[in-house]
Amino acid sequence: MEIDKDFVPATKKCIEIEELDDGCILYDTEKDEAHSLNITATSVWTCCDGKHSIKEIAAIVEECFEPKTKSTMEDIIKIVKAFSQKELLRS
Repeated sequence: MEIDKDFVPATKKCIEIEELDDGCILYDTEKDEAHSLNITATSVWTCCDGKHSIKEIAAIVEECFEPKTKSTMEDIIKIVKAFSQKELLRS
């Protein structure tokens, strides 16, 4: 699966989320695995609804966090690739 700015990520349905003050814990009920996310990755996760492209997610994240950087798109792609490698996204 190619993950670029036009990719539209969608999370698997078997993932439970526990929100924390500084991020969240994802629990994959199929694999019995937990994953800890920081606040930025949590923001990206909540946008992985199968409706927003990475380009759109990057715009949302840029609105929420300061300072704005030129690497936001690259950072979002890295985060989504990590979600994919951990098999947290639908294929």
